[in-house]
Amino acid sequence: MARHQLRSSESFPEPRAKSDGVEKRLLQAAEAGDALAQCNLGILYDNGLDDNGYIVEGGRPQAVKWLLAAAEQGLPRAQVKLAEIYADGPDILRNHAIACGWFLVAATGLRGVHRHNARSEYERIASHLTPAQIAEARRFARDWTQRRSKETAEPGAPRNPDRAMKRWFVPPIVIPILIAVSLVGYASLRAFL
Repeated sequence: MARHQLRSSESFPEPRAKSDGVEKRLLQAAEAGDALAQCNLGILYDNGLDDNGYIVEGGRPQAVKWLLAAAEQGLPRAQVKLAEIYADGPDILRNHAIACGWFLVAATGLRGVHRHNARSEYERIASHLTPAQIAEARRFARDWTQRRSKETAEPGAPRNPDRAMKRWFVPPIVIPILIAVSLVGYASLRAFL
């Protein structure tokens, strides 16, 4: 499939055929089960070009394969991208109902504007579906969430890297400063220093 260049050939040359190995490194990590690598490889295949403008062979089938692998591991970014791919295509084989299901699943793992975007996309696609298809999407999301909860409750189950608890280390010397700032205000502390 040929891609159209939006800029002149002088300022933005045609994509180059030789890659610098990004695809190879991502493929190795993705095959080892790394959800982030699977997601990035899926996005790379969907775009058809890497960050350096090199052509990447693979297309949509490979993109769906790797995004599905990452989405099944609970990576919300992959779930949203997979839903977008399903939503972009024609509604063959219930693709739009599947897209709605993945948008619902992703919304449970996202926060803020990303959650809002996933919900908005769900509503946009759902507005074109029948009540039976909407029920199917909700059932898919509910079943996936329940299955995922059982899998993560088992010891040794892979964890969602987007939801990993981040621990903050505050050096002991900083604690009295934070307390002073909260008690006397920033302006008073700044005058003191």
